[in-house]
Amino acid sequence: MMMTIKNKIQTFGEYATLARRATRYAWAASGVLFGLYLYFVGAITFSVVERQALEESTKTLISDISSEELHYLEKEKTLTKEFAYSIGLIDAPTISFTTQQRSVALNGSR
Repeated sequence: MMMTIKNKIQTFGEYATLARRATRYAWAASGVLFGLYLYFVGAITFSVVERQALEESTKTLISDISSEELHYLEKEKTLTKEFAYSIGLIDAPTISFTTQQRSVALNGSR
């Protein structure tokens, strides 16, 4: 009877050691997984914030381009031959264009 109790106590001690080790590994794995979770949540958050900032700068640039186009269209109405003459420009004596030349393009990266 004493041997049976002694064996059960030893077996229980082995299970207790095994349970402690399993608990340690479970806590370690939980810590690693929590760290990965924090990393991915942070990475997603920063990428969303960066995307929003990029969208805002794109909207600002598009607005600036629109205002520059309006400014150009307003100035384009004042560009006439009389305006050009008034700032000192003259007519070109002759207008000539070049003729088309056929040529062969060679790929030099052989």
